[in-house]
Amino acid sequence: MDVACLIDILNKMGVPQSWYSINDRLSSDTYILNKVYDRWEYFYFDERGRRNGYKTFNCEDEACRYLLKKLENEMKC
Repeated sequence: MDVACLIDILNKMGVPQSWYSINDRLSSDTYILNKVYDRWEYFYFDERGRRNGYKTFNCEDEACRYLLKKLENEMKC
């Protein structure tokens, strides 16, 4: 899976775009996925500016699948 595919899936699921940011802005209460050099990083950026649940991935597919799972779980709440 790549970022374009992930965004398409998230749109079809009805996930609000304000819930996540992919290679874009940092805003509070947002799930963040960024490409940093040859790796991918994931974290939840909370209202106090802290990075929670920080993880790194070696490939885009693994990072996208991780974010998808997080947002699927969030949609269930």
